[in-house]
Amino acid sequence: MTLAIHEPTDILDKKSSAAVLGKLGWSAFLASLPLGVILFGLPLIARGLGAGTAAISGLMATYALLIVVLQPLVGWGLDRIGRRYFLIAGLVGYALSNLIFGLTSSVSGLFLAQLAQGVGSGLFWLTALAVISDLAPEEGSGREFGRLEEMSFRGILIGALFGFLIVGLFNREILGLEIKFQNVWQILFLFFTIAAAGAVFITLRWIPETLESKTTPKVAGISFPKRGMRKSPKKWRLPQQLMILLGIVFLTTSAAGIISPIFIPHLFDNVSPNLSNIALAFLPAALAGAMLPSRLGGLSDRVGRRKPIAIALFTSALVVLVVPYLRSLWPLAILSFVEAAAFAAATPAEESLVIEISGDENEGLALGMYTASAGLGGVIGPLLGGLLYTLYGPSLVFGMSALLFVVGALLVFSFIKEPKLNATDLKKS
Repeated sequence: MTLAIHEPTDILDKKSSAAVLGKLGWSAFLASLPLGVILFGLPLIARGLGAGTAAISGLMATYALLIVVLQPLVGWGLDRIGRRYFLIAGLVGYALSNLIFGLTSSVSGLFLAQLAQGVGSGLFWLTALAVISDLAPEEGSGREFGRLEEMSFRGILIGALFGFLIVGLFNREILGLEIKFQNVWQILFLFFTIAAAGAVFITLRWIPETLESKTTPKVAGISFPKRGMRKSPKKWRLPQQLMILLGIVFLTTSAAGIISPIFIPHLFDNVSPNLSNIALAFLPAALAGAMLPSRLGGLSDRVGRRKPIAIALFTSALVVLVVPYLRSLWPLAILSFVEAAAFAAATPAEESLVIEISGDENEGLALGMYTASAGLGGVIGPLLGGLLYTLYGPSLVFGMSALLFVVGALLVFSFIKEPKLNATDLKKS
């Protein structure tokens, strides 16, 4: 016996769901503010505190490995316990991480902050995807996933710009007092702690439990339609299509990770020795990530999931092949913008595909496996890239990355079937 999932039947219900998704987007925005600062500043802070190359690599690996381990467990819990507790716990993890970053003056403190951030990230983002799956209409899921990506990217971009502005203003001698980068870092992260606390408040105040239940959830006077009664998830057999998709995700995130240890150093040595100019070259891509996902995310709702994914992978392969021959930053700016635009359509399509393949009762576990596969590729790729670079030089690294992207795109077309939207079937019970 199948249980019907009823779509909202009146305007109020649709507005209620849209309001909660909007609040979720703001929580994601606030949680993302420190991520750009961490990406650029953490290695500098760690080195300033006496960390060597191995310790800095360990800081990055700690975060990635924790997510890989945590995500499947969180996915399992999402299908049985619900969404709201995980959202709140994830945002509390972000707030705690920011607070530790702001207060610590040791490398061990940085490791502790990275652990807290890994927990926060592992809990929040996967749960946010599940909430969108609960509330978004099936024919618009790609668009809603894109909005979440967009709000997160806006947070990263604005947080990074704010951070660089503060560093530029205060990383100098003021009124006879020497203000060091570490002091500015601490001020920034105390601000980010307040922002994360704001995200916790938004979630507590306006985001209800969205896992289907016998009662209609109500938070802040907002009512939500029952979408059917959810039984305890049955023993789940991993769908073959999902297994193939997870393999493709691991393969292509490994392809991206392979070049990560050498990409910026290559640009610095062969294109421009000015890091500020290199950063500016990626500004169009950053703007694409901040503005396009909600607009292009819905593309897969109309043309299918496979095409945007494959096009993005082919685009990445082209970019990786061209980069070794660049001697100017202008082509890099154009190529990175095109690649970012392609993934603005592909990432929501991929997330929607995971949910459609997995089935409603196990979407949390499926999303956990999906994000864990991506995280594992993010761990294995850089290690493999570093080894290939040491043994064979940069040409093989770029070539291997491009090859894996192409193989991933071909696998998408060859083995992934386009799922049929089952809105008609859902009306049957």
